[in-house]
Amino acid sequence: MPQPLVSVIVPAYNAAGFISRCVESITSQSYPELEILLLNDGSTDDTLAVCRALAASDHRIALVDKTNTGAADTRNQGIALAHGKYIQFVDSDDWLAPDFTEKLVSAAEAHTA
Repeated sequence: MPQPLVSVIVPAYNAAGFISRCVESITSQSYPELEILLLNDGSTDDTLAVCRALAASDHRIALVDKTNTGAADTRNQGIALAHGKYIQFVDSDDWLAPDFTEKLVSAAEAHTA
């Protein structure tokens, strides 16, 4: 049985110093069926350049560069673009344990969430 797609939404604003660690923790997940939506929210530092390099390194990453509208609106735009059965939010200064998404999906499926 195919695994459900998880859309991981990562809003980023002036996150050049830590967005790589965040995204690498997502791309390294034990759960393979991921769509990673990086949304650059009008950053004024090198976040966009870092995100472009990350998107070029993994076909699962889609980059959206937008004007600054704040975290809540940026998350909502990510939801509108998502294709997954499940949506997972990760802040740009966070990183995930390698099995985080796998456990999330397992629990959601087991409880028909």
